[in-house]
Amino acid sequence: MQSEMGGWEDYIGSSFLKAENVTGPEQVFVVTNAEEAGLEEEKIVRLNLESGKDKYLFDLNKTNSIFLKNNGITHPLKLVGKRITFKKVLVNNPKTKKEVEGLRIASVIE
Repeated sequence: MQSEMGGWEDYIGSSFLKAENVTGPEQVFVVTNAEEAGLEEEKIVRLNLESGKDKYLFDLNKTNSIFLKNNGITHPLKLVGKRITFKKVLVNNPKTKKEVEGLRIASVIE
Protein backbone atom coordinates (compact mmCIF):
# COMPACT_ATOMS: atom_id res chain seq x y z
CA MET A 1 0.00 0.00 0.00
CA GLN A 2 1.37 3.37 -1.01
CA SER A 3 1.23 6.18 1.55
CA GLU A 4 0.15 9.67 0.63
CA MET A 5 3.06 11.94 -0.21
CA GLY A 6 3.24 15.56 -1.15
CA GLY A 7 5.17 16.95 -4.08
CA TRP A 8 8.88 17.80 -3.96
CA GLU A 9 8.09 21.26 -2.61
CA ASP A 10 7.10 19.53 0.64
CA TYR A 11 10.61 18.13 1.04
CA ILE A 12 12.98 20.67 -0.50
CA GLY A 13 13.91 23.94 1.10
CA SER A 14 12.15 23.44 4.40
CA SER A 15 14.12 24.91 7.22
CA PHE A 16 14.09 23.54 10.75
CA LEU A 17 14.35 26.12 13.50
CA LYS A 18 17.78 26.07 15.14
CA ALA A 19 19.16 27.98 18.12
CA GLU A 20 21.12 30.28 15.80
CA ASN A 21 17.84 31.38 14.14
CA VAL A 22 16.51 32.75 17.45
CA THR A 23 17.74 36.28 18.06
CA GLY A 24 16.57 36.45 21.68
CA PRO A 25 13.74 35.78 24.12
CA GLU A 26 11.70 38.66 22.68
CA GLN A 27 11.50 37.10 19.20
CA VAL A 28 7.97 35.82 18.59
CA PHE A 29 7.04 32.89 16.35
CA VAL A 30 3.46 32.36 15.17
CA VAL A 31 2.28 28.76 14.92
CA THR A 32 0.63 28.32 11.50
CA ASN A 33 0.10 24.55 11.62
CA ALA A 34 0.62 21.48 13.80
CA GLU A 35 0.89 18.02 12.26
CA GLU A 36 2.05 14.50 13.02
CA ALA A 37 5.51 13.53 11.84
CA GLY A 38 7.95 10.70 12.42
CA LEU A 39 7.73 6.96 12.10
CA GLU A 40 4.65 4.97 13.01
CA GLU A 41 6.13 3.82 16.33
CA GLU A 42 7.61 7.23 17.18
CA LYS A 43 5.04 9.88 16.31
CA ILE A 44 5.92 13.48 17.13
CA VAL A 45 4.26 16.84 16.63
CA ARG A 46 5.81 19.15 14.03
CA LEU A 47 4.97 22.84 14.20
CA ASN A 48 5.06 25.23 11.26
CA LEU A 49 6.28 28.59 12.51
CA GLU A 50 6.61 32.08 11.08
CA SER A 51 8.65 35.00 12.36
CA GLY A 52 8.42 37.99 10.06
CA LYS A 53 9.01 36.66 6.53
CA ASP A 54 10.90 33.60 7.76
CA LYS A 55 9.22 30.19 7.94
CA TYR A 56 10.49 27.28 10.01
CA LEU A 57 9.62 23.76 11.11
CA PHE A 58 10.03 22.73 14.75
CA ASP A 59 9.63 19.19 16.06
CA LEU A 60 8.37 19.02 19.62
CA ASN A 61 10.43 16.80 21.90
CA LYS A 62 9.03 15.37 25.14
CA THR A 63 10.29 18.29 27.24
CA ASN A 64 8.59 20.92 25.06
CA SER A 65 5.42 18.80 24.73
CA ILE A 66 5.16 18.43 28.53
CA PHE A 67 5.71 22.19 28.95
CA LEU A 68 2.82 22.91 26.58
CA LYS A 69 0.51 20.37 28.25
CA ASN A 70 1.35 21.74 31.71
CA ASN A 71 0.60 25.26 30.48
CA GLY A 72 -2.96 24.57 29.39
CA ILE A 73 -2.54 23.53 25.75
CA THR A 74 -5.01 20.63 25.66
CA HIS A 75 -4.28 19.51 22.07
CA PRO A 76 -1.48 20.26 19.57
CA LEU A 77 -3.92 21.91 17.14
CA LYS A 78 -4.82 24.43 19.89
CA LEU A 79 -1.40 25.98 19.22
CA VAL A 80 -2.37 27.17 15.73
CA GLY A 81 -2.62 30.95 15.75
CA LYS A 82 -0.77 31.30 19.04
CA ARG A 83 2.60 33.00 19.43
CA ILE A 84 5.48 31.29 21.17
CA THR A 85 8.90 32.38 22.37
CA PHE A 86 12.00 30.28 22.93
CA LYS A 87 14.97 30.24 25.25
CA LYS A 88 18.33 28.73 24.36
CA VAL A 89 19.61 25.92 26.57
CA LEU A 90 22.56 23.56 26.51
CA VAL A 91 21.53 19.99 25.72
CA ASN A 92 23.48 16.78 25.25
CA ASN A 93 23.64 15.53 21.66
CA PRO A 94 23.23 11.74 21.99
CA LYS A 95 25.13 11.08 18.74
CA THR A 96 28.21 13.18 19.46
CA LYS A 97 28.03 13.08 23.29
CA LYS A 98 28.75 16.83 23.27
CA GLU A 99 26.75 19.75 24.60
CA VAL A 100 25.04 21.84 21.93
CA GLU A 101 22.59 24.74 21.99
CA GLY A 102 18.98 23.67 21.86
CA LEU A 103 15.62 25.39 22.18
CA ARG A 104 12.97 25.21 24.87
CA ILE A 105 9.61 26.89 24.58
CA ALA A 106 9.62 29.78 27.06
CA SER A 107 6.07 31.09 26.67
CA VAL A 108 2.82 30.74 24.77
CA ILE A 109 1.00 34.00 24.00
CA GLU A 110 -2.68 34.10 23.01
